[in-house]
Amino acid sequence: MRISFQAFLSPLLFIGLAGFVLMFGGCSGTDKPVEGEIRLNSMFDADFDLVDHDEQSASDERFEGKPMLIYFGFTACPDICPAALGNMTATLDRLGPDAEHIHALFITVDPERDTPTRLKNHLAYDPRILGLTGSDEALTAARDALNVYAAKVPLPDSAMEYTMDHQRLFYLTDASGMPVVAAPDATAPEQLEKIIRRHL
Repeated sequence: MRISFQAFLSPLLFIGLAGFVLMFGGCSGTDKPVEGEIRLNSMFDADFDLVDHDEQSASDERFEGKPMLIYFGFTACPDICPAALGNMTATLDRLGPDAEHIHALFITVDPERDTPTRLKNHLAYDPRILGLTGSDEALTAARDALNVYAAKVPLPDSAMEYTMDHQRLFYLTDASGMPVVAAPDATAPEQLEKIIRRHL
């Protein structure tokens, strides 16, 4: 899978700058960020109206009451997304019983291939992670709410025909569904656990 450096850096830099202002614009000594944590401001929202991998309606309101850990990816990704999902699973394992107090969501950026059935099969290894898909318009709206970049990249010499260039961040909301922090998808599970525990 090809993930362009510019596609990753530009939105991340934007988020990082927003986080920098929030982190050092009035933090108390007891509110220091965890390493790897990128604080989000009111320009980020987690509104979506999608379908889960059981073909049930899945709007953001359905998940209110618990924080959401969200990752955008796609099932045909050969390495990046499986590694991110592995980090998500390892983090949930580290949370132990507290994993029940968080919604772990994998939102596809490739609705053309990622049907509910395909998502369900892809995530069968960990029933704690729920796959979400929807129409192009609904998924675009979900990405726009969180300022997530994704684009189709043609592969004319490949049987795959195309791949997806996309943002590589975990997003964490509070229990009301408001995004509070993000972290690179390569964040070690022990660090991601610390970030999540600060907001449970």
